[in-house]
Amino acid sequence: MTWDAIGAVAELLGAAGVIASLLYLALQIRQNTRTERARAFQVLFSEYNGHNHVMFGKENIDLVVSGMLTIDDLKAGDRLRFDHLMMGYINAIESTLFSKNAYLLGEETMENWGFVMRTRFLPYPGLRDWWSEARQIFTPETQAWVDAQINLTDTSSDLLGIK
Repeated sequence: MTWDAIGAVAELLGAAGVIASLLYLALQIRQNTRTERARAFQVLFSEYNGHNHVMFGKENIDLVVSGMLTIDDLKAGDRLRFDHLMMGYINAIESTLFSKNAYLLGEETMENWGFVMRTRFLPYPGLRDWWSEARQIFTPETQAWVDAQINLTDTSSDLLGIK
């Protein structure tokens, strides 16, 4: 066997090693992406559930219902609490949009958010009035997303029976 043949075999083995390393790296990246998607979903919905416990707990439920019907009748302190509760809720949606854009969550997650907003929040005038005052706090993408949900909402519906 000549040195040229030995060199060719060594190059072939080296190329095979590089290909094997690249395949392994691709598999690791794929697994990491799956893990990050699962983690993003878990974190977002853990925080969402925590916020829901505060928003719909004994101390705030009557305020939230009153605010959803009309924000004009809320006293200053109650209006501030309602504002912050709703900002927390929309922040969860904004985080979900960010995660979707980073390909950590799928479009179906946003569709689920949209259904919740259109059936449980946006039919009520107080929440739409709050949004018109608060929308500039959020990113343009969040503004567009919530505005689109408002346009799709049946404002005569009353799924929660609070009108």
